[in-house]
Amino acid sequence: MLSFKRAIIFAVFFLTAFILLRRHVGASHNPSTTSYTPDPATNNRELPAQKAIQDKDISKMSLYEKLAYQYPYDVETKFPAYIWQTWKWTPASGEFTFRDQEASWTMQHPGFVHEVITDQVAVHLLRLLYAPIPEVLEAYNALPQAVLKADFFRYLILLARGGIYSDIDTLAIRSALDWIPESVPRESVGLVVGIEADPDRPDWEDWYSRRIQFCQWTIQAKPGHPVLRDIVSRITKETLKRKREGLFVSKEKSVVEFTGPAVWTDTIFDYFNDARYFDMRSSQGNITYLNFTGITSPKKVGDVVVLPITSFSPGVQQMGAGDYDDPMAFVKHDFEGKPPLLTHTIPGHFAEIVSQYGDRPAAVFRSPTTSSPNSPKPDTLTLTYENLDSQSNVVAHSLRSLGVKKGDRVAVSLGNVAEHVVLTYALFKLGAILVPLNPTFNAYQLGAALSRLGVEVLVIGAVTDLAYKPCRGRSNLDLLTALVPDLASGKVESPTVPSLKTVVLVDNTPSHPHAGFPPSRDLRALTPYGVLHSPHLSSPSSSSSSSHPVVPDAPLSPADTASIQFTSGTTSQPKAAMLSHASILNNGRLIAARMGLDPADRIVCPPPLFHCFGSVLGLMATATTGAALLLPSPAFDPAAALRAAAEHRATGLYGVPTMFAAELELLAAADDDPAFASSLPRDGFKNLRKGIAAGSSVPEPLMRRLMDRLGLEDLVICYGMTETAPVSCMTSPSDPPARRARTVGRAMPHTALKVVSPHDRTKILPRGERGELAAAGYLVMQGYYGDPERTAEDLVEADGDGDGRRWMYTGDEARMDEDGFVEVTGRIKDLIIRGGENIHPLEIESAIMGHPRVREASVVGVPDERYGEVVGAFVATHDGVKTVDDEVSGGGGGVGADAGANDEVRDWVRKNLSGHLVPKYVFWMDEFPKTASGKIQKFKLRELAKELVARGK
Repeated sequence: MLSFKRAIIFAVFFLTAFILLRRHVGASHNPSTTSYTPDPATNNRELPAQKAIQDKDISKMSLYEKLAYQYPYDVETKFPAYIWQTWKWTPASGEFTFRDQEASWTMQHPGFVHEVITDQVAVHLLRLLYAPIPEVLEAYNALPQAVLKADFFRYLILLARGGIYSDIDTLAIRSALDWIPESVPRESVGLVVGIEADPDRPDWEDWYSRRIQFCQWTIQAKPGHPVLRDIVSRITKETLKRKREGLFVSKEKSVVEFTGPAVWTDTIFDYFNDARYFDMRSSQGNITYLNFTGITSPKKVGDVVVLPITSFSPGVQQMGAGDYDDPMAFVKHDFEGKPPLLTHTIPGHFAEIVSQYGDRPAAVFRSPTTSSPNSPKPDTLTLTYENLDSQSNVVAHSLRSLGVKKGDRVAVSLGNVAEHVVLTYALFKLGAILVPLNPTFNAYQLGAALSRLGVEVLVIGAVTDLAYKPCRGRSNLDLLTALVPDLASGKVESPTVPSLKTVVLVDNTPSHPHAGFPPSRDLRALTPYGVLHSPHLSSPSSSSSSSHPVVPDAPLSPADTASIQFTSGTTSQPKAAMLSHASILNNGRLIAARMGLDPADRIVCPPPLFHCFGSVLGLMATATTGAALLLPSPAFDPAAALRAAAEHRATGLYGVPTMFAAELELLAAADDDPAFASSLPRDGFKNLRKGIAAGSSVPEPLMRRLMDRLGLEDLVICYGMTETAPVSCMTSPSDPPARRARTVGRAMPHTALKVVSPHDRTKILPRGERGELAAAGYLVMQGYYGDPERTAEDLVEADGDGDGRRWMYTGDEARMDEDGFVEVTGRIKDLIIRGGENIHPLEIESAIMGHPRVREASVVGVPDERYGEVVGAFVATHDGVKTVDDEVSGGGGGVGADAGANDEVRDWVRKNLSGHLVPKYVFWMDEFPKTASGKIQKFKLRELAKELVARGK
């Protein structure tokens, strides 16, 4: 373990003991039958031994020459006995979760110096090693992502000191003393690399960057090797160039090309064909991938030994790789990148994030403003992780003073505002159960939700913000009066919710001056939110409650219920899913890992915090990585989302398809609206690259527009349901573009998936066949609150397959391909059965969405006397047409538009799909009925379609 103090001592020790350490390795090797190609010829000692720095003015040298002078290469020396690894924590930390992998290197290499170096220590170590070449340090510090720094560090440490670098999730199967057969003189080898990819499929370019790709998770080298010198020089120059030009933007090369295996592979091939090191006169041509494809034994080119794919990539079950017990298997790399599950509560993990990233922004809030370009600039509130920690402490102590204890259900009916985020962590710290409610609930819905869960405390805003209507909210006075008839009594007495004891009111009337909530009314039954920040109420002692730890009245467990969330309501009866600390925390962390979030990210999140999208994909994903969550408005406003992204130079943007469509519509209009265009900072979207689209399928045309217009090149798709906390499948930025557009990705780590017959859940279907998708693992809910019967319908613990897991059945029809990618083809209950033939609405919706005039489309089944059901398509266009409230046409079955528009839709579908998928009915709408999270409520469309067809007859 290398602490900062040890790093300094260690580096000084290097300078005095380098020669002795370089001679450390010496051991016998087992005989090998491996064959080798002849050396093209090499002479790698092109520079003399290192001279004292004062003997030569290196300031006039090129970067490559400086590196060669500072770190000379001598192939005849022995490999240094160092093993370098990097990770966020050292093995001494309780957070370190790669103990078996890390220990394997020590056990396989007794006597070697083995160090696990943290990011903080790496900075100081490199500062000592590369002080004479400051441009290298400048480049390292300028890299904007942790993964880029980690890649660069492996090259830098090997160039300066040599030895073995291996990723922390890599297990040593055999000692490095066995990697090179005895027949090869050690004094003729300076670099050992392994093949990562040797694709045997025609679409290899969709999966890999190069036809032969060398891995970088394990590298062995002698100090100063020219390949390392070259790649350090390349990365340094490219980084400093981008820094000067400000080009760390969405259009930049991917990590693979910039610092990863693609540039590593290119550098090695360039070396093989470099006349400075090889005698090219007798060469029959350049060395290319053809010289390595299909090899099953090592190949030596000059002073480089290339190991076959089995050596560093065993067990991949493709490309000819052997298994882990193959004699040529040397290291086992975790290709899934599957981090172990955290065994924390949410507040336990949050405390560690605060200790690491306390001064960084955790959440940024934009006050609501009108969409007018002349409206005043909104106020912005930024909570750092330390601010969020201290404020949630104060509120937690105040809630305890009001009687809130572990296990109590506390309802929060707020938009995306600071109070919502602070309350979330306050309740988690107390062990109380957060019940986030849709603020647009009417009095009946609110009362039913509170009564069903036996809620004792409700926190609600004076005004509910409405999507697409900034500053034109709905007053909640009538709703509160219905809930507590006598608001002036000074005591909460609710005939509809007997359990309710306290109603806390968040006064957001200043941003809604015309909402009609009278501030002068006597509301003594309500507790002002400001009271929760009162030192008199909240402080458990004379000390500041912001620094006083929050200790729940009973110990917390990761298995405890953290939140009860109502399902989205695409059906008429939402259910209350109980989600644990472990499920929410780990789901957010694994989402962040797959999409590549890091502390430098700034993510704009328009989806609501009362939904899993906002609370887990948004708040929990950023809070497990130290990134910042930007909440642009209390309720969705496309203009606010775009302005927040531009003003804060955001790196990511979240949304459901309907949100993205609205934002793109606004941008298209802005092209003809100089006033709005001028309100967006110049080049405000240049940093956008990451994003999540979830909530429903994302049509390929929409995804292309998001990439082209907003630069969301690393946009990923998340799939799941409230009951699975919520994400069970997800694409990754490295997936082929076609897979990212047409599938919902592969199973998340620690998640099991299966596709079963919709008629017999005990029958698992072969890959490629459509059936009902089910998920199992840590993410599955504990059940529906107070509803064992409905829990038993969807959450089955023993279904005949013998695996003993608890399977959550999604109700979605899906199929899984041979590579594990899942394509969701629609809700099983949404299938249209036309004359006995199954029709999948999603297929038709995607086709209609490809029409340039179409903004949104939703397809439902319409009752028909002849076929049982036929296809009905609801369509919204960019330019607008008559709506379903206008005249109903007859005969042709089209509603609310002329026959020409109806035929245009039908002809478009007929052109792209088979004839039986052409809609019989076309219904035109301005807006679709949706849940608060943006999902289209198809059950309402089906009822509307029946009504419209009946009227048309």
